[in-house]
Amino acid sequence: MKLRIKFIPFIRSLRVEDVKNSYFITGYQGYGLVGYIATRYLAKELGLVKVGFIKTKYMPEFTMYTRDLDLLYPFEVYAGSVSSNRIVIVVNNATPSEAERAEYAEFLARFAKKLAVREVILIGGLDQEYKASPEEKYRWIPLNNPITKLDASVLEDRYIVGPLALTMIFTKAYGLRGIVVLPFTEPFKPDPRASAIAIEVISQILRVKIGTEKLIEEAALLEAIETEKERIKKTIEESERKPHITYI
Repeated sequence: MKLRIKFIPFIRSLRVEDVKNSYFITGYQGYGLVGYIATRYLAKELGLVKVGFIKTKYMPEFTMYTRDLDLLYPFEVYAGSVSSNRIVIVVNNATPSEAERAEYAEFLARFAKKLAVREVILIGGLDQEYKASPEEKYRWIPLNNPITKLDASVLEDRYIVGPLALTMIFTKAYGLRGIVVLPFTEPFKPDPRASAIAIEVISQILRVKIGTEKLIEEAALLEAIETEKERIKKTIEESERKPHITYI
């Protein structure tokens, strides 16, 4: 099958040799937005360069300009070196169209294979109801006997769905070594604290200190917003339950 998805480089002189043997990192806007928040934060904090974007047939119709990131693309590719490690990060500012999610996941696997990456690191969120104890922070899944071994329980006998599942399938099928990092999270709201756990794990893998203070601050702000939303919602519900008096 001929793929309709392409990598569009911004740096024409970028060669495969420049990013060969990299850690290839990506995640999606799934549970808690963990994979998305973590990859976006990593690309910025590690000072990586936006080297291009991924063009799809059903390209999401949105963009935005910021001083830090310039023009935003739905699927961005960042690359660079940190310490002795080469790193490629795909930041998914959008979720691929349902019609081409399998094709997109396969493209990522083929792209990583072409770059002869050292290891694939996928980041997702795991519903905290699966915690074995309050102290447990995350679980992980090995793909094709990875180089990296994590000091945490492996997630077994649980379904994984969505773009992350497809990316896992094609990573495995294309013979790429990899791991999936799954911090426990609040499923249905942004969870920077869970993303901070993923960043701590990757920091250990790369042997590079990556501060998470900004994410923790963001978490506190989001929690305050959620608390205020709940208070307003409760006030409205109580108001609606009170009897209304009609004056004639």
